Amino acid sequence: MSQTIDEEMRATFLAVADLLIPEALGMPSASQVNVAGPVLDRILALRPDLQEPFFRGLRMAAGKDPKFAAQAVNRDDPKALAAIGLVAASAYYMDPRVRGLIGYPGQEKRIYDPDATPEYIANGMLQKVIDRGPIYRLTPR
Repeated sequence: MSQTIDEEMRATFLAVADLLIPEALGMPSASQVNVAGPVLDRILALRPDLQEPFFRGLRMAAGKDPKFAAQAVNRDDPKALAAIGLVAASAYYMDPRVRGLIGYPGQEKRIYDPDATPEYIANGMLQKVIDRGPIYRLTPR
């Protein structure tokens, strides 16, 4: 990473992330799943394009009341707040507990047989279209 994340930046990020992702309806808040932990470093390493606006937004919000800081960042630099929000949401949904609560097990292997007839053809859904034949309009020149 081009920039390091000190504890003050992590705390600022966590405070803003908690505003964006509060505890609600049985779901934990951003801080309850530690979005500012090691997962933050991983996300910023995977998405170097987010680093500059992310850090810019955190510098603008540092040392201020999180609610007013987030409003000011959104007003003055919406791209920075968008980067903070995307990083927060990414870290949040990478947490196994959150994925379990929303019923998402993660990516799973699916068996695909390229020689099998697709269900949408086998069940007759497309038969009306096949029977109708090709219909098209020439585009104007």
